[in-house]
Formats: sequence, C-alpha cells, structure tokens
Amino acid sequence: MSAFESIVPAELALLHSQRGHSPGVRLGSLLLISGMLGRDANLAVVAEPEAQLTRLFENLGLVLAEAGCGWSDVAELTAYFTHLRRDFDLFMALRNRYIGEPYPAMTMVGVAELAQPGLICEVKGLAVVPGAPRP
Repeated sequence: MSAFESIVPAELALLHSQRGHSPGVRLGSLLLISGMLGRDANLAVVAEPEAQLTRLFENLGLVLAEAGCGWSDVAELTAYFTHLRRDFDLFMALRNRYIGEPYPAMTMVGVAELAQPGLICEVKGLAVVPGAPRP
C-alpha cells in the first residue's frame, strides 16, 4: 500500500494515463501539486498568453478541489517562466484573481524552455488539506 494518494481530477486524467504522473499527490495533510500548465483537457497548449495563464490557474484549481482544498489552503507556489520579465505582471494580476491574503510563499524562476513548444509558464504548488491528519 502506498503512503500517498494520487489526486486525478477527471479533466486532467490524460496527464495520469498518457503522461504517467499524478496532477496531485496527497500525503497526510499535505497536497503536492505537479507542475500545472496552460493546456486543455486534451493536453493541447492554449496559445494566447492570458488565456494560457488563466487555464494554468484553472487546472491548479481542479487539483485543489479534487483534494478538498481551496485557494486559501495554498502554502507555496513555484513558477517557471520562459519569459519571466515579460509575463510577470500578467501572471501576478491573474494570481491575484485566485489567491488573496495571506499570500503563499512564492518563487519565480526564468527557464530556457518547458515541456511543449508554446508554453510560457509552469507552476507547482503545496497546499495543506483542511481537517486532514498531520503526517
């Protein structure tokens, strides 16, 4: 028996079945969220930057909801950008639509490329599952 539970929202099932990883993993009271991308349910990249970043946050929200969490349970985010300076303000504006105070810990990193051409950002996270027993 595994010490953790895979969290796989129906809308992200292809990540699990075709790409071989869990969108999220619950370990006791912790939810580890895999790098979320601005892709649709068929894993196609959303082209327009604002729409792509919005889809990224929507995908992250699907994992949170599947695990019984909300945006206020997010403790940490790490974001990887192919054009950090160009996309920083747009990313923060969108992040602020979803996440308010108290803000999670956050790290932003510029990278040369992501998993598929056209992707501009990937975000992984850590949340605390409400009411779950502590590990």
